[in-house]
Amino acid sequence: LTERGRKQAEYTGAYLRERYRNGFDTYYYSHYKRVQETGHIMFPDARFYEEPRLAEGSRGIWSEMTATEIAERYPHEAARKQKEGHYDYRPIGGENWPDVEERIHSFLDTLARDCEGERVLIIVHGFWLHLFRHLVERFTVAETLEKFPGENVKNASVTIYESELVRGRSRLIRKEFNLVPWE
Repeated sequence: LTERGRKQAEYTGAYLRERYRNGFDTYYYSHYKRVQETGHIMFPDARFYEEPRLAEGSRGIWSEMTATEIAERYPHEAARKQKEGHYDYRPIGGENWPDVEERIHSFLDTLARDCEGERVLIIVHGFWLHLFRHLVERFTVAETLEKFPGENVKNASVTIYESELVRGRSRLIRKEFNLVPWE
């Protein structure tokens, strides 16, 4: 994390500790170092569970390349992406959006089984959160694609869901999105 990122995590942690004075029952983060550092700045005494299913989507061969480099080095892959579309395209060695959604579904099953009735903090990446919203808020694929380019989830922002009964079934309902305590 940069010094700015550390400060953002400190402000967000202070905000969450103030808002949720009794803390959280369970804490999760991915296996990425930056996310783990954020978690420990926000809640230094918490016991986090490392959860690989929370990892950002893998861009495969594109992971360190710009759009210009991709077009120059792999024009046939750029054409395949154009043909298959942003949602379905899977880069060589990477994941497409449905692949990440499968991980999210699996994680939601774990939450339902292991954390029912608990207050859970999950520290994730923006793209993962975007697809989480697609599944939990039941956006169509078209709506998800439309929202993605403009939906800039800021560093150390807060999105809150609460469990509510809807037509007799427990559902996660979004209460806050992209709230930025450090601004």
